[in-house]
Amino acid sequence: MTIKSTKIRAKRSHPTRRAVLRGGAALAAASFAAPWVTTKARAAGEINVVLNQGLLAKLWIDELHPKFEAETGATINLQQSVTSQMLAMLKTQKDNPPDLMQFSEAGVFIARDEGLLRAHEPKNIPNMANVREAFLLADNFSAGVIDATHTLFYNTNSGVDKPTAWADLWDTKNADRIAIAPVGWNNGVRIVTSAAQVATGKPLSEAQYEWEAGLAHLAKLKDNGVTVYTGAPQAIQMLQSGQVPIVPFYGIFINPLVDKGAPIAPAHPLAEGMHGEIVGLNMPVNAKNAELAEVYVNMSYDKAFQEKIDSVLRTRSAHKEVAPSARTLELMGPPDNITYADWGYLSKNRPQITEKWNEIFG
Repeated sequence: MTIKSTKIRAKRSHPTRRAVLRGGAALAAASFAAPWVTTKARAAGEINVVLNQGLLAKLWIDELHPKFEAETGATINLQQSVTSQMLAMLKTQKDNPPDLMQFSEAGVFIARDEGLLRAHEPKNIPNMANVREAFLLADNFSAGVIDATHTLFYNTNSGVDKPTAWADLWDTKNADRIAIAPVGWNNGVRIVTSAAQVATGKPLSEAQYEWEAGLAHLAKLKDNGVTVYTGAPQAIQMLQSGQVPIVPFYGIFINPLVDKGAPIAPAHPLAEGMHGEIVGLNMPVNAKNAELAEVYVNMSYDKAFQEKIDSVLRTRSAHKEVAPSARTLELMGPPDNITYADWGYLSKNRPQITEKWNEIFG
């Protein structure tokens, strides 16, 4: 996965599990600069951050980083990646990691259990008191900041019927009209759990543990002409052009395009439920600049910034006082239709899931 690397310079100044929510890229193998942090960098006030990708990262870059720089006088050394690559980085650079990594709950539990993360200290992050409980994952080992809801999207100019269930992916009327994520992506794993729901007729709370049945059912999509996309831009282009008119994807990357008039609409509610996935800010166990990292997390929980998650990304934010707007609910879908997987379990079984998925799709 290709990691974009930029540096954002600031003016120098004095440095001053989850409970169910009630009421929610074209990337190749990564290479990283090392070392991340030096004594000189720490003295100068630098923080090393790996954000996610696309519009999610852009919101932090545009809205939070200028304020962080102005208030701390620090320099942000920024890279972008995805959960699987950040987990690999945590392992290979354990002794000299970045200070914060923005990845989802799909990686939090395994990283915690392998001793790769340190818990956040709420007393140093006062805005954490305003965070919904379900966003504080794994006993504060992740500071959840956004719910990256995942559902089916369809092209409204293509003539396809609006999907009402994940089971519609197997309908012969949709042959050659579907693209799904690879298993290396978290939503690729969630498609396996949805396939298990369709195959067994059980709710996610039970079916996710029968992922082998899900994979067996997923194999039938090959006969239905399914495409496996390899990058976010590719998936979005296929969907927006109507080349492949039904694509499961994260709303945080699609909803802003819908707001701008793209011929795309979300399909919800879905009979088996949409997919919720909390994305958080996670601190490696050997992070060198913990104090600056805690300031960054605290500013990410500021109410004014959290409101941007609603108005820009059109999804649920972590702040207790930021209720989804009418437009966000329209695009995000009903909260009671959002389902959350047991990523502690799925993460441990991910190597086997990946191996068997590859046997099917190569």
